[in-house]
Amino acid sequence: MTDPAPDIREQILELADAQCSGSITEEELKTLEGLLTAHPQHRREYLNYVFVHIGLAGTAQSQLLQSPETGATAAAIQPAEVTSAETDRGYLVMLIPIVCSAICLGAVGSYLIWGDLKLLHEPVITMQEQSQYYFDESAVPPEEVASVNQMARARWELLGDRPALTDHFQPGTVKVTSGQVEFAFSGGADINVASPSLFGFERKDQGTLFSGSVSTQRSDRREPFRLETPGIELIDRGTEYEVSVNEASETFVHVLDGQVEVKARGRLPRFFWNFDQSAAEPLMDQMGNHAVRVGNNAKLVPGLVGAGAMRFNNRPDASLLLGNGGGREVGTGDYSVSTGITIETLLISEWKTPNEPQGKAPFDYDEIFRKEDGSYRILLSFQNDDKAGITQIPRTGNGPCLSFGLYLSGLGYSELDMPLDGKEGRPTLAEIRDGKPHHIVATYNGWTGEKAIYIDGVLRMSHRFPVGTMIISGGAAPAVIGNLISGDSEALIGREPFNGVIDEVAFYDYALDANTIATHYDLFKAGKDYFDGQLNEFLRQEQQGEFLLLNKGQKMKFSAVTGKPVL
Repeated sequence: MTDPAPDIREQILELADAQCSGSITEEELKTLEGLLTAHPQHRREYLNYVFVHIGLAGTAQSQLLQSPETGATAAAIQPAEVTSAETDRGYLVMLIPIVCSAICLGAVGSYLIWGDLKLLHEPVITMQEQSQYYFDESAVPPEEVASVNQMARARWELLGDRPALTDHFQPGTVKVTSGQVEFAFSGGADINVASPSLFGFERKDQGTLFSGSVSTQRSDRREPFRLETPGIELIDRGTEYEVSVNEASETFVHVLDGQVEVKARGRLPRFFWNFDQSAAEPLMDQMGNHAVRVGNNAKLVPGLVGAGAMRFNNRPDASLLLGNGGGREVGTGDYSVSTGITIETLLISEWKTPNEPQGKAPFDYDEIFRKEDGSYRILLSFQNDDKAGITQIPRTGNGPCLSFGLYLSGLGYSELDMPLDGKEGRPTLAEIRDGKPHHIVATYNGWTGEKAIYIDGVLRMSHRFPVGTMIISGGAAPAVIGNLISGDSEALIGREPFNGVIDEVAFYDYALDANTIATHYDLFKAGKDYFDGQLNEFLRQEQQGEFLLLNKGQKMKFSAVTGKPVL
């Protein structure tokens, strides 16, 4: 599906940025006025953007005035000496965007401002309103993971709805458009990002290079820092190196001093539940032997593939409690993912919802997979209510749908709600609950920005977010198959139980591609699991895979697909 709205929104914010910096032309100003007139739904965001930038201009511009000493390199930026004359000039430059913003605001038209000032004070629909239906907003936001250390004539912005200049960062992605910035991670690493680059802050000891180049200096730091690129994971403990990602998403590594470890990114799921254990055996995850707690109304039945599957009968204690993967707060544990995710399953749905929107509670939801860490939840479920538009991106209206929800950095929590209406290649509700097994896959790929739902090997609906937008997830809440359990997890009682059979549930920390999904569906039709019966061998190979050690002076290029060296 195509959605032209983001292009208009992006154009408005680009013009607002030029307006705030004082570089907007008369022609651009007329364009901005025309866009705001034609698209009043963007006026509130425009005003918020401008007002935030006016408020931040003094602080931000004083930071941007720093300049490197002559001869500073990308690997080591030295702070500039500022003379009193430069300081005076700095105050003058600092005032320019503020004055220009005020002038341009008037030029855009007072009717836009006064018309929307009223909107700024109107109550906004918040996630708290939704909690009475199916949301728990109790999670504490993730902590700061990095801050600006030094910069050289730098300009950057955070990806998201309301990008703002800042020098302290929670998990998110920064776009460096000019100069170079050294970011200090709270785990101890100092990473220099040169323009043009797209760089993500994942955790206090981990970052992601989507495109562009980074470097670091040699230090006596012992704590490892992990750098993720499209094909590899690089680990350093105080090494000096340069890393770049080209337009083909290949990674180039040059070790300047010390030694780094490089490993191809894993391509197996983090968790896989095939339910093939005998009735006398405890249910276990096939990847790490994590135990599964079974509610009274979740029963082992013959598998859709393999020996076993689980039947749920729409009762509150029809649930499988998977644990929290070691999570303590948001951004921790094995369910914490950042650059991608896939939830894959086989199921037979016996969802009893009517084939029309439900107008009042209790609404009918059949959960497939859910981890309820407040706004940072991961959700894949059948839903039917008249409140769907609160969280939908893109908007699709009310009625029965298959919903895939994630929290995306800079954008917040939203759901890709695929209507079960038989239109544009989507299945109908009748087709979903036809009594036959269906292969359902939900993916998000931060490298492309695509969020997607596949059914029976075919892409049925997708939406594009900005490239580099990362997921924020993980935490102390338990993951659950077949229900929503967000309160007393010890009781195994939930309020959104599934009705039907679920089998072969896999959770990946990256997005499966369309060809792989089609292959998994073909294997299912042939009566085989996703890994053609070779999971244990694949797992052994990945566990035995060794890091490639690169020493001082070595240079190497790595494939974006395999993570292997390109000779």
